[in-house]
Amino acid sequence: MHLVGTTSDMYQSLGAHRLLYRAQISHYVKLGLIDKAIQVFDQMSQSSCRLFSLDYNRFIGVLLRHSRYDLAHHYYSRHVIPHGFSLTPFTYSRFISALCAEKNFTLIQNLLEHMDSLGFVPDIWAFNIYLNLLCREGRLDTALEVFYSMTRKGREPDIVTYTILVDALCKSRRFREASILWRGLIEKGLVPDYKACGALVIGLCSGGNGNVDLAYELTLGVIKGGVKVNVLVYNALISGFCKIRRIDKALAIKKFMETNGCAPDLVTYNILLNYCCDEVMLDEAVRLVETMERSGVEPDLYSYNELLKGFCKANLMERAYLMMVKRMQAKGMCDVVSYNTIITAFCKARLTRRAYDLFEEMYRKGIQPDVVTFTLLIDAFLREGSSNVAKKLLDQMTGMGLVPDGVFYTTIVDHLCKTGKIDSAHTVFRDMVDNGIKPDVVTYNALINGFCKASRVTDAMHLYDEMQVKAYSPDEVTFKLIVGGLIREKKFSEACRVWDQMMEKGFTLDRHLSETLINAINSSGGS
Repeated sequence: MHLVGTTSDMYQSLGAHRLLYRAQISHYVKLGLIDKAIQVFDQMSQSSCRLFSLDYNRFIGVLLRHSRYDLAHHYYSRHVIPHGFSLTPFTYSRFISALCAEKNFTLIQNLLEHMDSLGFVPDIWAFNIYLNLLCREGRLDTALEVFYSMTRKGREPDIVTYTILVDALCKSRRFREASILWRGLIEKGLVPDYKACGALVIGLCSGGNGNVDLAYELTLGVIKGGVKVNVLVYNALISGFCKIRRIDKALAIKKFMETNGCAPDLVTYNILLNYCCDEVMLDEAVRLVETMERSGVEPDLYSYNELLKGFCKANLMERAYLMMVKRMQAKGMCDVVSYNTIITAFCKARLTRRAYDLFEEMYRKGIQPDVVTFTLLIDAFLREGSSNVAKKLLDQMTGMGLVPDGVFYTTIVDHLCKTGKIDSAHTVFRDMVDNGIKPDVVTYNALINGFCKASRVTDAMHLYDEMQVKAYSPDEVTFKLIVGGLIREKKFSEACRVWDQMMEKGFTLDRHLSETLINAINSSGGS
């Protein structure tokens, strides 16, 4: 009896010690003294007190909450596993979500495997955090594997799960899979929210013709199911139909959204304005602006700049100018883009002096010209042979500290090539590269054209080879210039080789050039 009493006392004593340790740890955690709490936990684990799974779950939870991920992993791998303990599903879920912030995929996978062996399944919020990370990091196929494993393990995905995956699939242009997932969501009886609907519709509408129709069809299905669709979804549909030039459908959706109690916003009107002005549907564009104003939606600078663009495309530059002065400037809505739009139109119409007057007016009104302004005017004056004015503008631009861009350099290279100053053009081209500005295919084509016209096809071929080495894909114009230059210098074998490369890229020579090459080969005996 005496021995039994002693053993009982001993257990009571150890139990009291355990409670004291737990109380101390809790006290330090509440004070934010995590290092102190860790010291006490280490003392507890090295004492004669027996630790339980509960102690490790609580302590690892504290470490995770305070971003001590390495220590959490240490106690898990060196203490929990060797002692045959396990974490609770909730602690595992917290651990996984915390490791997502660190992008520690290896440890996350280890934890998922441990959970699987214990018959545990992470909570849905942990799954969603992990899926979101996988999608953000470009591991979409792994995310889909995790998604399908969820249902096999008895964890049903929620609307957030579907939204994450539908958005990622659309961004990867895997529209068919996104649509299948969407239909699965509906079949499960889940009610999509505006975020889920927005992810699908915006994704599909960025994918081209057939996908816009599919987005429209799926949206109608959602609306019939009683989901209130927000303006973001309607705007995506309107933008999608505008991109595929179905303005009638876009305008019908605008009416439909109004009928369904969703008022078009500034973005809605600007999408439609952009289309109408691009297509020079000026009457419709003006009506849109009037409708905006009547509806209490105030046109912004973008709206007015779109109208300017429309008037200028219709060669109504004076009407554009009057609107800019009388309406836009009166409202304090006028910027360098406004002036550049009208300057562009005057330059295209060869009214360079009028364009220059606008340039001077900008200065007087305190609107600073940018590189685009100078590029437009320099190009216009070079085309009409006024190189002295162009030089003055260039000096003015550099004096303002404006850095030339790719379009500016291309303009200069093209002009020098057209005036026969090929070596100067090549020097400017190299300066462009040395200054860290990447030439595009238009810049290369300008210089290649100059070399070919100057009977320097070898130099043109060096540029052609350089383009491919630097991963600048030659376009149809590049190939035609090179083949034409090689034919003129009677380098027929080389011309055939480039022609083959052209066809491999999906381009074709025009009939005249291909017949010229074939006749030249036949007449030269295939040399």
